[in-house]
Amino acid sequence: MLSRLTSFLRPSRLVIAAGLAATLGGSVHAETTVQTVLRGLVNPSSVSFSPDGELTVCDARGMVVVLKGDKPTNYITGFDTEHWKSNDEGKKWYAVGPLSAVWSGSTLVVTDAGKADGEETLLLFDGGGKADSGTATNAVPPTSDDPADKGEGNLTGMSLSKDGKTAYVCGQGFDGKSWVLSADIASKKLTPLLSADENGIEVNSPMQTVVADDNTLYVLYSGKGGEAGGLIVKWDLETKKPTDQWTLPGVVNPMGLAHMEGNQFAVAENNWSLNQTNAGRVLIATLGEADDAEVEETGVVLNGPVACAFGPDKRLYVSQLGEEFDKPVGSVVAIEGLND
Repeated sequence: MLSRLTSFLRPSRLVIAAGLAATLGGSVHAETTVQTVLRGLVNPSSVSFSPDGELTVCDARGMVVVLKGDKPTNYITGFDTEHWKSNDEGKKWYAVGPLSAVWSGSTLVVTDAGKADGEETLLLFDGGGKADSGTATNAVPPTSDDPADKGEGNLTGMSLSKDGKTAYVCGQGFDGKSWVLSADIASKKLTPLLSADENGIEVNSPMQTVVADDNTLYVLYSGKGGEAGGLIVKWDLETKKPTDQWTLPGVVNPMGLAHMEGNQFAVAENNWSLNQTNAGRVLIATLGEADDAEVEETGVVLNGPVACAFGPDKRLYVSQLGEEFDKPVGSVVAIEGLND
């Protein structure tokens, strides 16, 4: 199955009229257009770009796909996979493989997120190939005495420090801690860094990290599935304390966060469900002095948008699950006009 990926991934163009989403409220970017640049993915998650500007996407079949020109390439394959849900009859659904991949120069860093909690690592690759050729960090065992704490897992939302020496990654192992972890690229050491719960932040599920210029880190927290309650927290990386935080009013399970300019961020609202994919929005959040961020509609509505990142062409690239998870109907779209 993995070897056939390129046979059904095909670039195409789709222009969406902004007015289709105008009924959701707020302002709309009238000139926004959406182009599908990669399709045929299964439960796609992270999107990032290589030093050469090549789109890089994680796929739940246990691989990282790199778009070289117009040709999708299965760059790394053979990652372990698991399922988030199962029942007594043995049915399993919502497959998970690697959930985040970022480039540190020519080195690709990938979260090996298809393993059990407490066994996941980051894997580093100097070229394409198989997952077992990567150099691993350590895994992170339980950080508390709670029997529900199995260690850190479902590692996602990775970003790199400006010098490329440190990776910041969100952990989904145990909601009683909600860790953001850091990894030293040189030593391959992965350690817990920031705990929301230890600092009185009750919103769980960190989903995306964004490195800022002043030794701070923005972290997007998704909150409970199916409920509006997303949160952006600004952390001081020296003191390991939050310096500010903003709720995202009316936003249901945001998962993607990308810096635009100043205090503005693009946000991908997933509208999470374990039983189906739901319509989610691409939004713009302005972080001001108020506790609530100002949330602006862009007019773009997608099927379960997950992650987002700005590309070298200044367009916002967003992965979406598609009409149904666990099927090759996921895609990545590029949105033009958000910065106009």
